[in-house]
Amino acid sequence: METPQIDYSIFDKYKEVNRLIIIGNGFDLAHGLKTSFKDFIEDYTLKILNELKRNYHFEDGLLSITSKANFEELRSNLNTLDKSEVYKIFIYLLKGNQRIEIEHQSEFLKNIILSIQNKSWVDIELVFFELLKDASKNNDSKNIEQINNDLNSLKQLLKEYLKEEVSKQRIKPSRKLLSQFLMEIAKHETIPNTIEHDEQPNSICVLNFNYTSLALDYLEHMKSFPTTYIPIHGELEGDDINKQGLVFGYGDELDKDYLEFENMNNDLLFEHIKSFKYLHFDHYRSLLEFINSKPFQVHLYGHSCGLSDRTLLNTIFENENCISIKNFYYSNSGKDDYEQKSYAIARHFKSKADLRAKVVNKTKCEPMIQPKDEI
Repeated sequence: METPQIDYSIFDKYKEVNRLIIIGNGFDLAHGLKTSFKDFIEDYTLKILNELKRNYHFEDGLLSITSKANFEELRSNLNTLDKSEVYKIFIYLLKGNQRIEIEHQSEFLKNIILSIQNKSWVDIELVFFELLKDASKNNDSKNIEQINNDLNSLKQLLKEYLKEEVSKQRIKPSRKLLSQFLMEIAKHETIPNTIEHDEQPNSICVLNFNYTSLALDYLEHMKSFPTTYIPIHGELEGDDINKQGLVFGYGDELDKDYLEFENMNNDLLFEHIKSFKYLHFDHYRSLLEFINSKPFQVHLYGHSCGLSDRTLLNTIFENENCISIKNFYYSNSGKDDYEQKSYAIARHFKSKADLRAKVVNKTKCEPMIQPKDEI
C-alpha cells in the first residue's frame, strides 16, 4: 500500500507574519511636537500668569486665583522665558504668598503640579486614577463627580493646546524612520521555531495612542503593504458622533482597586475608564481582528507602556499570536531608556516566561530615529 504524501505547509501557521506598530507620545516628541502632558501643563501655567499680569485675576473650572499687585515675577515678558522657568514662577506663587489669593484650586490640578515638581514629569491619567481610588474608599459620590468634572475640564484644555501646537508645525515623514517601520522581521527576533527565515511583514497595522494624526502621514508611504490605521485614543477633530473624540482616563482593569469598583453600585467610577470608551466605536474590534488573524511582531515607538493602558497592552502582548516585541528605545548622549522600558513592558505580562520569550534583547534592537535631529 502506497504511503500518502503530506503537504507539510498546512502545519506552517507562521507562513505569513504581520506587524503591529504601536505609536506613543515619544513619536510626536521625536518630530519636534511639544505634546507631552508636561508641555501642556507648562503652557497652561503661562496662560494663567499672563492673565494675572493683564487683569490680576484668572479663573476656569480648575483654578480661581487673584493677584493683589503686578509684582516683580510678572513684570518680565513671560513669553520670552523658557516654559520650565515660567512653571517655576507659577509653583513659587502657589506655595503661599501674601500677594496671591487662591479662591479655588482643584485637588486634581494640585496633584498634577506636585507630580511635576517632584518628578519633573507627570502622567495625568495615573494621577486621576489615584484620586478616584481614594474617593472610592468612602464611596464619596460628590468627590468622584468633582474628579470626573476636573478631568473633563482638563481634557478640553488639552484638546485646545494640541490643536494649537499641531497648527504651528509642518512635518514631513522621515525616510529613516520609515525604514524602521518597514524592516524585515528577523528570525532571531521571534520566539524560537516560529519562522524559518527573515521575512517581510505580510501586512502592517499602525496603532496610534496619540491624539495627533502624525502617524497617519507615514501610511501614505507604506502603500507596498496592506495597512490598517487605528486611532485607539480618538482624534483631535473627533466629535464622538462621526469620529471618536479624545479617550482620556484610565485603563488598568487588572488593578485590584479597579476590581473593587465593580463591587460598588456607583456608575460614576466608570465614567473615564477607557474600556467603556472603546465600545463607542469599532477601533478596539479592528485591533482584535488584526491580532487574532495571523502571528504578528510588535514594534514600539515612543510608547511609555504605562499602567494607564495596561489592559489593552496585556491583550496584545499575551496574545498567542504575538511572537516578538521589539522596542525602538530612546537614546541621547550615550544614555538610553531600554532597561526602564523593559520594566514597563514587564508589568503588562502575567507570564514572565512569555515575557522573556517575546521581548527582543537590546543587542538586536536599535534606537528610534529622531527626525527632529536629522539635518
